[in-house]
Amino acid sequence: MIYTEWMSYIKDEIPLTQAVIPGAHNAGSYGMGKLAQCQRHGLRTQFEYGVRQFCLRLNTDRKGNIVLAHGITKGDLFENALRELQEVLEKYPTEILLLDVREYYPQKFGPVTLTYKADKQKVDALLEQFLNPAENAYCDFSHIKEVTLGDIRKAGKRFVLINDNEEYRFSKNCAQILPWEKQVNGAKAEDFTAETLRFFDDYQTDGLYWFQTQQTPNLGTAVGVTAPEKLDRDLRKYFTRLTDGILQTPRYLSRANIIAGDFMTEDYMKSEAILRLNLAKGNVKAELQDAFSEGLQWN
Repeated sequence: MIYTEWMSYIKDEIPLTQAVIPGAHNAGSYGMGKLAQCQRHGLRTQFEYGVRQFCLRLNTDRKGNIVLAHGITKGDLFENALRELQEVLEKYPTEILLLDVREYYPQKFGPVTLTYKADKQKVDALLEQFLNPAENAYCDFSHIKEVTLGDIRKAGKRFVLINDNEEYRFSKNCAQILPWEKQVNGAKAEDFTAETLRFFDDYQTDGLYWFQTQQTPNLGTAVGVTAPEKLDRDLRKYFTRLTDGILQTPRYLSRANIIAGDFMTEDYMKSEAILRLNLAKGNVKAELQDAFSEGLQWN
């Protein structure tokens, strides 16, 4: 299998916005309680299953440590997650990561708004300690649509640090879109599958297209408040309908970019279906197409 090195098969000239990249929704939620957990394993394991885009949301614990967060739920120390990414960068030199890092966004519940805080200086210090962004972060661009995989490789860089407000040193405000609608993302699995592909028509960007393939537990929706794990068990039956729908619709395929989901390490099914879209888009080096296809087979 090629999941730890799949990017080495992709052509240099492919823009980052045209590569099809598995992403982990709430990548830092491993180890949290059932209502907050969207991933079962840490970042190194997620990487080993093909994930290259990591959604990392931050808060602060009572001791002043920066921690991973999913809403009010606090998880692992941020430094532990960064240590795993450090190991990945050292062990797999061909791979490039998209690290979307920021404080967890404010949440409004009726008249109450919850806010979350992660001191920027502390975050910067941790990023510097473990990932050395001065050496490894690619930030020499004005718009993410201009960046090819070859640009990053030639510069000797390893990741793009994404932050809307460029709050951290070497972070970039990258144009991106993350379509989400409460009733669609809160629909039952079959209805969600049937409806969500229209997002490719309704929402467009010349930046990173972050297509979410997971339902969202929420009051006032068909799924209500439940554990993401339960939703994922139902949705997995329909997952390849989503990727097949992209494959069979040329305009959807042309926009396919980051395809994120919950529980990306249960098996290789999701990553295989996502990564095969690179073959359909012509992203894989001609001489490596057979090896790429064979290397994705897992059962």
